[in-house]
Amino acid sequence: MYFIQPISNIIGALLLVLVSACSTTLKIPPTIENKYAVYLIEYSTWGHHSLAFYNNEIFTEFTYGDWELFALNKRDIWTAWKNMTFFTQGALGRKSFTLNPGVPVCNQLSGCQKVVRFEAPSDKVKILYQKLQNAYDSRIETEILNTVEGVKFVKYEKPYWGFHNCNHELVEWLELLGVTVTGNIFYKPQMIKGMQPRKNPIQFLP
Repeated sequence: MYFIQPISNIIGALLLVLVSACSTTLKIPPTIENKYAVYLIEYSTWGHHSLAFYNNEIFTEFTYGDWELFALNKRDIWTAWKNMTFFTQGALGRKSFTLNPGVPVCNQLSGCQKVVRFEAPSDKVKILYQKLQNAYDSRIETEILNTVEGVKFVKYEKPYWGFHNCNHELVEWLELLGVTVTGNIFYKPQMIKGMQPRKNPIQFLP
């Protein structure tokens, strides 16, 4: 019994290495008439990504993570290891702000490295946006502000751990938009680099 946990940790680590060796690929849905823009954001910390929507000059970002790591901003090694190894409380983040013309998008998002704009069927964008809004508002009583990141979080129904981290949840959102994601999503996935067709990062909103 004493060897089961160490062995499982070793097997998990080996699987992680093998999967991480595969490059990430995102196949964007073919261009259609009824389409709407969505924004994929890449951060410098842990290869984190988030998804954002832009409507009536309001830019709204949604992000997923672990409650302690993201909402409470506990970024020490022990918390990171523990919460990647065991099931922990998930967190859904939301940040909305007005984007003025001529202001770079990344200037408003702490740790932002790249922002890419792509288009998806408008009905799917609307459904996903409403789904995330409802999920956030349904737990509004748990809302807390991460003052370092400037993002508000609520407790989320899906638990967080190594095999369902921020990028796994994001992939589920992308798939609801019709995007096909394959390859590495465990650690530092190259989602923007792996887009098909290739999308260049943007600095300003159109």
